[in-house]
Amino acid sequence: MEPSYHDKRKNTEQSTRAAVSMDRGKNMEEERAEEQSSYQERGPYEGSPTEGYKEDPTDDDLMGGFETDEELVSICSKCENRRPKMGWTKEFTYAELQAATRSFSQMNFLSEGGFGSVYKGQLKNGLKIAVKQHKYASNQGEREFKAEVHFLSKARHENLVMLLGSCSEGSHRLLVYEYVCNGSLDQQLSKYARKPLTWDERMKIATGAAKGLQYLHANNIVHRDIRPNNILLTHDYDTLLGDFGLARTQHEDHSSETRVVGTLGYLAPEYAETGKVSTKTDVYAFGVILLQLITGRGTNDKSLEGKSLVGWARPLLKDRNYPDLIDKRIENYHDVHQLFWMVRVAEKCLSKDPLKRLTMEKVVEALNYLRESDAICNITLSPANSDSLPNSNRGSPETNADDDDDDDDLNDDDDHSSYVIEPKSRYSTGDDDLSGRLSQSYSTQSTSSGRSSLSP
Repeated sequence: MEPSYHDKRKNTEQSTRAAVSMDRGKNMEEERAEEQSSYQERGPYEGSPTEGYKEDPTDDDLMGGFETDEELVSICSKCENRRPKMGWTKEFTYAELQAATRSFSQMNFLSEGGFGSVYKGQLKNGLKIAVKQHKYASNQGEREFKAEVHFLSKARHENLVMLLGSCSEGSHRLLVYEYVCNGSLDQQLSKYARKPLTWDERMKIATGAAKGLQYLHANNIVHRDIRPNNILLTHDYDTLLGDFGLARTQHEDHSSETRVVGTLGYLAPEYAETGKVSTKTDVYAFGVILLQLITGRGTNDKSLEGKSLVGWARPLLKDRNYPDLIDKRIENYHDVHQLFWMVRVAEKCLSKDPLKRLTMEKVVEALNYLRESDAICNITLSPANSDSLPNSNRGSPETNADDDDDDDDLNDDDDHSSYVIEPKSRYSTGDDDLSGRLSQSYSTQSTSSGRSSLSP
């Protein structure tokens, strides 16, 4: 019996679906094979499922493997340096790094720290690198090396130095970073620097370093060695945090006991006394960095007459004698309002009580707002928990400008729940309109209160 028209049509549709299914399966297998071949040839692209694996890429792989040239991120407009592929690292041979650094020539020497020396180098493809040669003389040195590889192989942020690879050959332990072209903050703050940092450059550096720390803390990582030597700069004064040899993961109880390591002058009081480390340990060190950006002084500056920088600054902070804090090289070229509030942020970071220090999230919020706003700020510094964010409402001043009891450390008897601070009348730069402009209160909170609450 001959099949009916409907039976023929049904059989044809089934055959077509089967053929399509076979073709689709074949195409999927071909796509998988092509994708695997692509990974083997060039490594994974940023964001791919296999991002982060090591497959012995070549030097060219570090600069290649992008769909478009725009995926290479420029990190300096002057040098035209561009970041290589983010997301995976290479295992270098010792011979490669010897060749790149000209056998670790003194001409290529950049700096030396507690865990080794850093040399500038250049790969065959022209990519500039910085090679950190670890001192591998103890188990501690091996731990620091592994810690730095562990943290930096996972950490990817525009304000963190990128780890490109490492070398563990025989007794050699080396880390290979992207090269950051304009040295470190300690060199830029030095009296031997070619030119003093402008106020805008200092604000930009502070904000970039704060963003890098915020990223680390959001991922429960404590840096433990925040200091100018570990804050690297481009010629655009973009900031990258480096040297993660002392970094630790913060435990669930938000603190852990450890041996005290770090740099004198940047150690939080509770850490120096008990060995307990937390994200607030980094916040204190960042407060010292802010003081250095404001004053232009080192932690062991001879002008401090044997005092620490924080010890020298506390009386000036208590008396609101902020003009005496400013670096004399830029005293006539700073933004008076930004200076005032930057000092206040530093003051809150340097609280002796870690629970009263700001979080880095709040620090970034404040510094971002100060840089972006040309209005006068009336910021509330509060120890209470608050998640307020900036906006642009205006309101009237909410406090007595002569109230001295505004700092939790400098006035231990102060039990206020919040502090709304305004500059004293003596805080003047000769601007005839300054007092009038300072009387305007500018809101930095996303509520109708017209205040920004900076709280731990």
